[in-house]
Amino acid sequence: MSSAPECWEWVEVSPGRHEYVYVCETPGEDDSGEDDGEGEWDGPTCDLSHEPYSEFCMGERACWADIPSTIPEENWPERGRESDSEIFTYYECFLPPDGEPDGRFGWIDPYDESLPDEGWAAWGKLQTPAFTLSFEPNELTYVGADTRFEVDGIGDGEIVGGQAGPLQAFGTFSHVEIDPGDSSGTFTCDNKPDTDDCEHVYLETSHDQPAQDLDGRGAYTAQARLVYDVTYTLRGEPISLPGVPDTLESPWNGTLVPVGEIQVLVQ
Repeated sequence: MSSAPECWEWVEVSPGRHEYVYVCETPGEDDSGEDDGEGEWDGPTCDLSHEPYSEFCMGERACWADIPSTIPEENWPERGRESDSEIFTYYECFLPPDGEPDGRFGWIDPYDESLPDEGWAAWGKLQTPAFTLSFEPNELTYVGADTRFEVDGIGDGEIVGGQAGPLQAFGTFSHVEIDPGDSSGTFTCDNKPDTDDCEHVYLETSHDQPAQDLDGRGAYTAQARLVYDVTYTLRGEPISLPGVPDTLESPWNGTLVPVGEIQVLVQ
């Protein structure tokens, strides 16, 4: 855990305009509790038995921090950051047993035990692509017929999240969930052209459904969402984060499916 090189305050620099403004230098405390490459780390350099100052050490000071940062990244200052893994957040330290708490905003490198929280932040930076749902036969399908659903917009199936401190999340397309809208429940398919697992058979017409297509016909509201497997890296290396989501689901997106009935004439 490296000591923050600077500290900041959120101040009104002009009427209605606030910015983080550099206000002081952090006292030189480069004893982080990590080894310098010449010997083994011999434990924390501070007393971490005092709540809430039990998260990490800055020299002999015991500290806690808001991790992940509660400050939107667009409000982080432009100067003072020493590496991409640092986050700008509020932290507070004190020197037990009689030291006075000292709180400030600054750049810190998240400590190892905070990685699950950072993992949630990394997961939150993943964005699923926009996609569309369509069906065949186009415009109108029929009771008892195979209705095939298709999803367009998956792309290469890979999504990459922004950096969250030292972590980054990646999504790999897994499958599509389809709700055909007829109360039969959802089913899954991989939506590959050479498979037929995105087919559904409607058992009743949609003429009494409240939703109507552009031609004024009653229609089922079918919906789909994309599901991704999620992995994480720590400074570029794969890492396991128990308790952090390993899947991601897109919002639902839908289409109206009018279902008619084929009339059979007997002569």
